[in-house]
Amino acid sequence: MGFKEVLIVTLFVSYSTAQNYRVCMVNANPDLCANLDNAGSQVVCDNVQSKPDCALRLARGTADFGVFTEEETMLLAHQMPHEAHVVATIRDLTRQDTYAFEAVAIVPATHTGGFEGLRGGKYCHPGFDQTERWSPRVLKTLEKLVARTDRCPDADTSGKTAEEIEVDTLSNFFTSACRPGPWSANLTVDADLKNRYSSLCSLCGENNLCNNYSINMGPAINNVDNNNRHIQALECLRTNNASTVAFVAWQHVRTYFRVRNPELATSFAALCEDGSLRVLSLYALGAVTAPCSFVKQPWGAIVATRTRSSEVLSSLKQWWPHGVTFGPVTWQTILFNAVIGGSNALITYQEEYPITVLNYTQPIRSLPTIDSAASCIPARRWCTISPKEHEKCHWIRGAAYTLGIEPTVSCQLKNNMFDCLADIRDNTGDFVVSQANYGYLGRQHYRLSPVKLVENSRSSPSSFTRVVALLKNTSNITRFENLRGRKACFPEFGGLSYVAFLRVAHERSVISSSECDYARAVGEFFDSACAPGALDNSHSLAESSTYNATNLCTVCKPTVPIPSGDDFICSYDDTNKYYGKNGSLHCLADPNADIAFVELYNIEANLQAAGLHPSQVRMLCRNNTLALSTGVNLDQNCLLAFVVDSEILARRNDPLAKSLNVLLDTLDSHFGYVSNFRLIDLRMYSSFDGVSDLLFRDTAIGVSEPTNAMNEPTKNYNELFQHLESCTGSASPMPGLGTKNFFSIVTLIVMSIMTRILMF
Repeated sequence: MGFKEVLIVTLFVSYSTAQNYRVCMVNANPDLCANLDNAGSQVVCDNVQSKPDCALRLARGTADFGVFTEEETMLLAHQMPHEAHVVATIRDLTRQDTYAFEAVAIVPATHTGGFEGLRGGKYCHPGFDQTERWSPRVLKTLEKLVARTDRCPDADTSGKTAEEIEVDTLSNFFTSACRPGPWSANLTVDADLKNRYSSLCSLCGENNLCNNYSINMGPAINNVDNNNRHIQALECLRTNNASTVAFVAWQHVRTYFRVRNPELATSFAALCEDGSLRVLSLYALGAVTAPCSFVKQPWGAIVATRTRSSEVLSSLKQWWPHGVTFGPVTWQTILFNAVIGGSNALITYQEEYPITVLNYTQPIRSLPTIDSAASCIPARRWCTISPKEHEKCHWIRGAAYTLGIEPTVSCQLKNNMFDCLADIRDNTGDFVVSQANYGYLGRQHYRLSPVKLVENSRSSPSSFTRVVALLKNTSNITRFENLRGRKACFPEFGGLSYVAFLRVAHERSVISSSECDYARAVGEFFDSACAPGALDNSHSLAESSTYNATNLCTVCKPTVPIPSGDDFICSYDDTNKYYGKNGSLHCLADPNADIAFVELYNIEANLQAAGLHPSQVRMLCRNNTLALSTGVNLDQNCLLAFVVDSEILARRNDPLAKSLNVLLDTLDSHFGYVSNFRLIDLRMYSSFDGVSDLLFRDTAIGVSEPTNAMNEPTKNYNELFQHLESCTGSASPMPGLGTKNFFSIVTLIVMSIMTRILMF
């Protein structure tokens, strides 16, 4: 190959490579991506569900670069410290600060005694709903250092939340404070704490409910925002002066004392971690960085895959040589505005070469490892049942820890749901997100209770579980009474379909409601059945049962012939041809079977897989009539159950269940769909790394209290288990928000009565 040919090939390779940058975008706008493509850009959109998805693609080299916020960059340093490189930081063009922010403690210049000298004093805080993008960890930094709110060896944690222990410790250290905003993501807990610990709201102003500051801020002054919480906290410090500390951002300290009250500056000082003071002199206030600070926050960053980071850095410098965008609309301006941050953003490039994320964050702000972090309540152990679920849990754990959410999360990988249920029962795990199918088994055999129910999008056909009874169209069965002595197919013994049939059989009085042995009740009603798991200890419904449940397995068939020639099988896995919903429909297709009890979602495809056409089946309805026509068209009156899709199960009577309940609310507030605090773009209800339905179904939109009587599926689901409680006397108290007063107990009783009335 001659020189000319080599040159052509080199130019072609260079051009092709230049067109091949893939930039991560969370839920990228198709129009934006089309505009980039039409403008002839050197980048293409790599659409992802969340920033962890982007991070994983960078680590694998399937994406080239992405933009991460301050806290997302901290998370990367924790989760994958060496797998990707920082090529540039993204700063605020209007602020030439070295850091995104610095958190400082300001006290009177006469203060003595260091941290201990603050005991018995006053505390002015910017609040937990301010807009400075401070995480809970940052907001609570001073509290942990001076009041040791994370060290409480003598505290009684039973029935308490992490927030309650924290606030109780804080109220014993400071005599008064203004700590506005939500103290807990749970509204009930938040209101209760502010009522019980009102001293921590007493400096917010008269008739204040601790939602904000209502103190007199004085006249308006140019270039000073009197509505800024940090400015308000500093005014709280000024008006209370002696024995007061304000925990605020350094940039607002400079504004407050240089513009608003310059004559007072030297009367105040920055309190340092070693207990020393730095008076707010003209020189100190003139510095961009604080004389001492408790938190220095690194700026957000442009992060690139390790193998192409130098190349990305070089290209970025060509696209935006001054770190800003201006002039006519080009693909560079489109990309800058969409990904970098618009007209107020400034890119600052690495001067020499890209560095690992850890090497970028660690010199500025370093976090201890999760396992070494102090906490009053031990980590809550989340049980997962697949490697991908475990990986998603690991990212949630890391993100929650980065933000300072307490208690911490620990992820435990098990083989299946039954291992998880057993671990929680045996106190080697704490909670699991479980399909409603395991609700009865979880309560009866494993002695668990729901700590939360999972809410689903009403627009999705799989949002709720709908159970139906399907007959062959040629059957002579017309009523539930006709099922006695027939052959039945269930997806799983003790599953939701099994329990739904039992409830209807009790309503129709074809099975005695006084029979608490649910294996015997069904086994003696039908001639035989396939109820996978009926003989397994993990599915036991009555510990004292002497009933031989063999006939609940005799309709089952193995997937492959058993060498011994004995086809008897009762396994609850794919070795049983009739296991699960698909299996139950294959079972119904068997000439010897009469009825199948199955969940309705995607039923037509399941019927087709079993060799059945919808015209070959008819529903036996809950009101004891046949559906008017063949097929599986939804008739609400035909449903045996219409209930929630999933729930979060925890140990019954767990003394730390209340803290778990509130932790789930907190995770929802930061990583759910309706998030006001999305400092880290991790979406725990969405798919993860391209895999759907991990930990939660993709249709999930939030969590709610198990006692929520406001929607029909929740009421129906709770009603399904009422017979269990009356039959066994083992009523399972919800390990949700505990109540200690008479009014709350009465409310729960009334709600229970109303649920029964509404259901019948």
